[in-house]
Order: sequence, then structure tokens, then C-alpha cells
Amino acid sequence: MAPELNRFLSPLDAAFLYVERPNATMHIGGCMVYEGEFSREHVIEQVAARMHLLPRYRQRVVFPPFFVSHPLWVDDPNFDIENHIDEVWLPDDTNEQILARAAAEAYSGMLDRDRPLWKGIVLRGIPGHTALLWKVHHAMVDGVSGVDLTMVLSDFSPSDEVSEPPAEAWSPAPLPDSLGLLQEAMQHRLGELNRTWTEAAFDALRPDVMADRAREMMAASGATLPLSATPAPRTVFNRPVGGDLGFAWAQFAFPTMRAVKSRLGGTVNDIVLTVLAGGLGRYLRARGQDTAGLELRAMCPVSMREEDERGQLGNLVSNMIAPLFVGVDDPMERLNRERDAMNKLKEAGQAKAFYELSQFGVRVPPLMAAMGATLPFSQTLFNTVSTNVPGPMIPLYFGPHKLVDWLPAGIVSNNIGLFLAILTYNQRITLGITVDSRLIPDSWFLTECLEDSYAELRQAAGIDDEEATGARCFAAGADEAEASSPEAPPLKGVA
Repeated sequence: MAPELNRFLSPLDAAFLYVERPNATMHIGGCMVYEGEFSREHVIEQVAARMHLLPRYRQRVVFPPFFVSHPLWVDDPNFDIENHIDEVWLPDDTNEQILARAAAEAYSGMLDRDRPLWKGIVLRGIPGHTALLWKVHHAMVDGVSGVDLTMVLSDFSPSDEVSEPPAEAWSPAPLPDSLGLLQEAMQHRLGELNRTWTEAAFDALRPDVMADRAREMMAASGATLPLSATPAPRTVFNRPVGGDLGFAWAQFAFPTMRAVKSRLGGTVNDIVLTVLAGGLGRYLRARGQDTAGLELRAMCPVSMREEDERGQLGNLVSNMIAPLFVGVDDPMERLNRERDAMNKLKEAGQAKAFYELSQFGVRVPPLMAAMGATLPFSQTLFNTVSTNVPGPMIPLYFGPHKLVDWLPAGIVSNNIGLFLAILTYNQRITLGITVDSRLIPDSWFLTECLEDSYAELRQAAGIDDEEATGARCFAAGADEAEASSPEAPPLKGVA
């Protein structure tokens, strides 16, 4: 079944278009590494056969006259899948670092606003493998809906057969003329405002609803105001970004991380935040920053998608501002503080309160929202973004080719030169690191800091290195091959 489509962008979806700049792009995606070799033509064939399941991929954004509403999606009458799939050949001796540099280069740059906002780049030349780099505008998808779209393009078993497209060929709806577009946009905007103010008026007549909402907002404000009252401390990666991206990743066996969580307490997300805090502390000290008593902040997106909303596009997210205790050296103390802090934020309902606040965005005139995005503004509320998205825990296939590594990528913008996209797939958890390479020129050293931080927690849990094997398969091509060759030298070196 094709995803349910909205005609007009929500205020949040539109914001990702308004704030985008050539040096601060707003697409998300990832690098998918598959077993075996295939060409651009194979990708075009596979994607084209399922394009009827991805109707948004044949639509582009149109801005209405005078910004009377937020932009809307229309069928692209000139859609040609050939314009959306490129191919790049890598050196014969490609390893992780070479792949990362090629992926970062392919991932850089804005998507063409005159076409549907997505692109795929086939990265060929990896020994025994092929990588497929996807970039999809954040106005189209959030992390959860991005995973849902990947599932549409994937199978649960290998197959040489290509899906049969519908017998009836796709025919794009005609583009509206300027007057028709203005009329539709005004009708939508007036209907949107009427619905919003009507709901607000009737909510005011329900004292119990208003009281519950007031309590939630007060609790969330109490947890949030101490953070928002003062700017986050500055680090080497909290400076203006320039658009030169870097990419790296750290990978861990998910069953091992779950075992660490079971022995030490908390959630998997608490473990990840503790690893992140410890790794950033190591990295900053190596870069000469004093971390004694230092507490950074990570913006953590939280999906507000209900189960029956899976498969829908657009953004249904809120966020939490999580403290990162980078100045705490002892791993157990760091975990305890991270766990306690996250529990307090959950109890205060911070994510729900932020989501409710974001709904007020519909009352802001679209023209004002678009103009406001052009004003100079230095983000100082948090230091980094850490998004955690669950993927399938069984292997996926692209035709006959098994997906062996799913390496997520994110966004760097507005004084945030470090983005961590965390994804679980096939019993592995991957921390995808997207950076501004001028601010963090040594992203692979940062992954070593994260790995060392995780090793501390494993040791505290009494889990040795042998139990943590099988977390990577890029070198050997399969988990079994890696497990049978523990002495094989790692592909990753010092950047």
C-alpha cells in the first residue's frame, strides 16, 4: 500500500525548506552497503518497478504566490528516474575511509528544488560490495518514515525477479496555473486557521482538558527552563559550518549492548548517550578543551508517530534536550547520571510539551515563517543532535543482494558541526557520524573515542571483547566470515 500523502507541507516540513542554505543542507539519508556488484541500471530497474509505491518520489515542491500558505506537493510532469540515480567509481583499493570520503562528497550539496527532492548515488569499486548513497530532503521524511521507505525498496529474501509495475502507466496530474494555485493555497490556509481556532475555542470550554494541558506544560517548563535560560557551552564543533562534510561510523553488536544494559540498568538509549558523552569527553580533551565539570547538550528527536501512522510521510517528531556529562570520567557514574536525567525528562513530559508547542506553528503566517528563516540566528540551545531510529533486526535484500551495512547520515547546520544518527539493523547498532570536516577534520579518531568509551562500559558490565565480536562485516562481507577471522586487520586507520 502506498504511503498516505498530504498535499500541503506542515509548518515543520516547510521549515526545513526555509532554513536550508548551500552550506547547510537539509536532507537526511545514508549509505547502504550490499554484497555483490551491481550497476546504476540495476538500481533504476529496481526502483522504477516500485515507484508506484513511492508516489512522493514523483512530486516536487511548489511555493504558492505571496506565501499565502506553506508550499505544496505537485506531480512533476517532467519526472525521469534517470535524473535521480547517479554512479561513481571508487578506487580498487577502497576501504572504509575511502568509502566514507566518497559518501560525504556525494552527500554534499543541495537537492534540485525543480525536481522531486531525492537522489541516489551508486558507489562502485568496493571489493565484493556495492554501496548505494541516498539523500532525501527532510521536508519529505523524518527518520522513522525514512526507514519505512527503505522497507518499500527492500525484500526479506534474495530474488532475481523484478517486481511487476501496475499495468496502467503513471500519468501526472496537470500543474495548477498561478490563479488556481493561489485559490487552492488560500482555501487551505483559511481552512487550517478555522480548524485551529475552532479546536482552541472548544478546548477552552473543557476545564479538565485545559487543566491537564497546563500541568503538562508547567512540568515540562520546569525541566526545560534551566537549560534554555543559559546557552550551551561552546566546543570546537559549535561554530559556523561551511558545507564541507565528513562521514564516519562506529558499529557495535546489538545483543552485546543489550546485555550491557541488562547488567548495568537503564535503557539502550541511556547506554548510547553514556557512550556518546564519554567519547566526546575523550575527543574534546584530545583537542585541548578542559572538560572538568563540563555538561554538553544533545537534541534528541522523539517520534510522535502512532502505530497506525507508520508509512505516512512528513515529520511527526518532537525532541528532548538531553545532558551529556562529558566531564565525568567514571563510566558507571556517567551512566547513572545520564539515566537519572533522562528519567526526569520523561516524567516531566518534555517531548510531549515540545510537540504541543510546535503545533502553535500553524498560527504563524507562512510569509512570516519564511522571512524569519532568512534572519541571522546562532543556535546556542544545544551542542549536537543525536537521533536514534529503530530498523529491522533481520537482513534485507535489494534484488539478490544482501544489505550488510546500513550507515545513517544526518544534518550539520547553524553552529552544529556534529550530528550522530543512530540506527539498529540486523543485530547491529551503528552510530553514523556526519560532521563539518573543517570543525572535525579527524572524524575517525572520534569513532575511536566512542569505541573506547563503549569498551569502558563493557568492562564495567563484565563483558569481554570476545562477547562483543561480530559487530562489523564490511571487511569480510558477512558476520560469519568476521567471526571466523578474528585476526584480520581492521580496515579503519588513523585519519
